[in-house]
Amino acid sequence: MRIERPRPQLGYWICQTAGWLAYGLLCTISTWIMEGKGVGYLLSAFVIAGCGFLLTHLFRGFFLARGWLSLTPGSLVLRMVGAIPVLSLLHVIMGYLESPLESYLVGRPATFQYANRHFDYLFANFLCGFLTFGCWTSIYLGFHFLEERRRAEKESWRLAAALSRARLDALRAQVNPHFLFNALNSLRALIDENPPRARDAVTRLASILRYSLSTDSNATVPFGTELDFVMDYLELELLRFEDRLTVLKRIQPETFERPIPPMLLQTLVENAVKYGVSENPGSVELSIHAAIDPIDDRLCIRVENTGHLGPEKSRSTGTGLRNARERLERLFGGGAEIQIAEDTPGLVCVAVYVPNGQPLAAGASPAS
Repeated sequence: MRIERPRPQLGYWICQTAGWLAYGLLCTISTWIMEGKGVGYLLSAFVIAGCGFLLTHLFRGFFLARGWLSLTPGSLVLRMVGAIPVLSLLHVIMGYLESPLESYLVGRPATFQYANRHFDYLFANFLCGFLTFGCWTSIYLGFHFLEERRRAEKESWRLAAALSRARLDALRAQVNPHFLFNALNSLRALIDENPPRARDAVTRLASILRYSLSTDSNATVPFGTELDFVMDYLELELLRFEDRLTVLKRIQPETFERPIPPMLLQTLVENAVKYGVSENPGSVELSIHAAIDPIDDRLCIRVENTGHLGPEKSRSTGTGLRNARERLERLFGGGAEIQIAEDTPGLVCVAVYVPNGQPLAAGASPAS
């Protein structure tokens, strides 16, 4: 199977050119310090640097074509270390072939007997090349492993966001049928008793279902939109319970545009109706309060209902509130919370605090 080579990026060309230019300058300066002939060796040093540039670029194409970068780190490093002496030897051979040019530039007679007379010098060049290509390989592998780590982190964040989204969708799927079941129960009680009011209830139910379906793919909705939907729901419940249920609202206008998870307020209200009205034979007052906390700028929603909070309910708030709490945490992180208490005897209060900001599941990376 043929592996397609990735085209070198601009950063590769810049690093490759700058690195070998620096190598040529370093060779020229070191020769000038030791022999005092820096100008004569300048062109020769850059020819050798160009040979190194060519060798490393061809080597890059070689290991990319053979898919070395897809190997395990241990296998990749072993192959790279084995290639370093070969690269160094090839570089020494190029330097040997270039020796007549160097001899001409520094004023020595050109000869190809360079190796016989300067074996120690060539061996020193081999060791120098070994270090040079070792550095090149280390830098290249370092950038490769860093890029792989960044790519793996991005993929991890992508998968985490997808998983969070899937869990949110699953939680929504649990909330919506639960609401529909209760709304249909309310409607069923009106069909035989009062058909005209039942038709009005069907209209309201259609509006409720339209809202539920239209927000199914949204991470958040404005609080004001959710409030309108909840008032339709409560109108159905008022038809069902009549004088037993009284609804009060205290809403700050600044809260209408704040984002909340869809069906959040409905879950709180439905819970208040279930435990406040259905389980109490007398009259029940249900209050909805919404305000902006001046200290931390969080949206505070309170739903209060007449009733009592038993010990078992204080420990387990039911499926609806558990789902609401989990959705809030996934969307807004640790800044969101739900509290349920009976601070005043005979009055149960569920308070929700929603931070002001971009929800995590709407595009930001989830915190680990």
